[in-house]
Amino acid sequence: MSIRSEAMPYRGELSYHLQDLLRRNGIRAQLAVQGDRYLLIVQGHDSPLLEYPISEQQFRALADGGTNYANKNAYKTFNNIVGKDFDMPSSYVAARNVNGRVAMGLHGYRERYLGWTPRMQDGFHLRRVAGVAMVPEHADGRLRPGELKSGSYGYYYKGRQEAPAVQDPLKDLQNVFPPVVARPRPQEPAKPYKDLVTSDVYFTNEKWQECLSSHGIVIDAEKKTLTIQSTATQQDFVYDLSDEELSKLTDNSLKSTPMQDRLDVMNHVISSDFQEQITKDMLNSKEQIAISLKPEVEASMRQRMEEDQPLVVSDPLNERQHVAPTLDPNQGYTDGQTVDESKGWYREGKHGREVEVGDIWVEKAPVQPKEGDKPKKDDEQKFTYKMSAVINGEVITHEICKKQYDKFLAVDDYQRQRMMSKIFKEVDMKSRPEMRERFNLGAFLGAGLYATREATMLGADIAHNIEHIKHPHGPAPEIHQEAHGTARIYVKPGVDSPQDIAARAFDAGLNVGSHNHGMGHGR
Repeated sequence: MSIRSEAMPYRGELSYHLQDLLRRNGIRAQLAVQGDRYLLIVQGHDSPLLEYPISEQQFRALADGGTNYANKNAYKTFNNIVGKDFDMPSSYVAARNVNGRVAMGLHGYRERYLGWTPRMQDGFHLRRVAGVAMVPEHADGRLRPGELKSGSYGYYYKGRQEAPAVQDPLKDLQNVFPPVVARPRPQEPAKPYKDLVTSDVYFTNEKWQECLSSHGIVIDAEKKTLTIQSTATQQDFVYDLSDEELSKLTDNSLKSTPMQDRLDVMNHVISSDFQEQITKDMLNSKEQIAISLKPEVEASMRQRMEEDQPLVVSDPLNERQHVAPTLDPNQGYTDGQTVDESKGWYREGKHGREVEVGDIWVEKAPVQPKEGDKPKKDDEQKFTYKMSAVINGEVITHEICKKQYDKFLAVDDYQRQRMMSKIFKEVDMKSRPEMRERFNLGAFLGAGLYATREATMLGADIAHNIEHIKHPHGPAPEIHQEAHGTARIYVKPGVDSPQDIAARAFDAGLNVGSHNHGMGHGR
């Protein structure tokens, strides 16, 4: 386990080293957590406030620091996130040396324009001449250790680079096949023809079109179309009109185009779809037209509407069948598929195949008493406790004790999965092969032994202090000797974390110190 504070996850802020580097290069940044989302908030000296969604791995890398590797990795991670929107320093060394002190050799070198602090330098450290970041340079063009070259440092905003818009290949087809726009249907009662035109003398095309539109018959002179909005169907029917048909339907006089000729033109146009005709009695009523479709047309429309329904493809992950009686974690449930990304479920054995583990849960059921049995007083005898898991689609159950049941309810999901791995012989939680390849066994064991020795010494010292409080020493001087622990702890590589090793070592050291004191061992 790392002892660097910057290595602790979820601190919610950038590492101190990265913050200082960015500040000296004219940019500020901050981490933020919104629910289950991680954000990087950035604002440069010449840019607006920008937000970048990041992953948990990037979040950890930006918050880690303290070593040269961690600092450089945080710098690279930051540049990968904001690189498309900013001009960046030429290198990590150039960014780190901005405004740094230059003092090499016995007294260093101090020229007229190179001072000990940035405040003593002429101008600003983030300034551009003809678009290039400028710094004082030697007349002969030499660069001494710690100095920078013009244009090699600072973050400069180049504008938010949006992703290029993907051209819709169907957009051009709208010009060839214009979409049908449904006209709003009239909500008010229709206007009878006899009320609008009391006599043929007062007939006008304006009153004629007003009567037709109120009954659900719309004539568009510009587009040369006839729209029928019958209440017998929810679909609007649009027909193209010829010049002759349009002139008859929009004629301003009944003498040149009588009423019956107008009705004949409309009925001829709609005859292929509707089995009823439009009459003058329909136009004299206050009800919209309700002419019905032909059976074959109605059947064709119904089939077309069914085909136009979007095909919904369900996500198989969301349809995963849960076998557990409850999905509440407080009632003893955990999902085996939420295992850590570095771990996996494998068959027992050295080269066991990977398996799929689904629901994991525990149950508590009362024991059915048999005839003649005495009533049981112990709770552990009154109930049976079981742990079940779905392994490759098969439910496997093992009996557990009350202590294991209570522990399963108290620990988190990761510890529940570890308990299941120890109880079930059918499956074992192991590190993935790609993670085991990067595992350094020597360093791991060395760290474990070091932790064991330190914890043993600490435990012995604690035990001595307790004994000193119970039985204070006299005025005679105390003699302290170095105590080396000999306790052994058991480690399962790839499963036990450094935290577990340290806890076991601490307990072992405490026990050794408590039992060996005063028996010729240690002090």
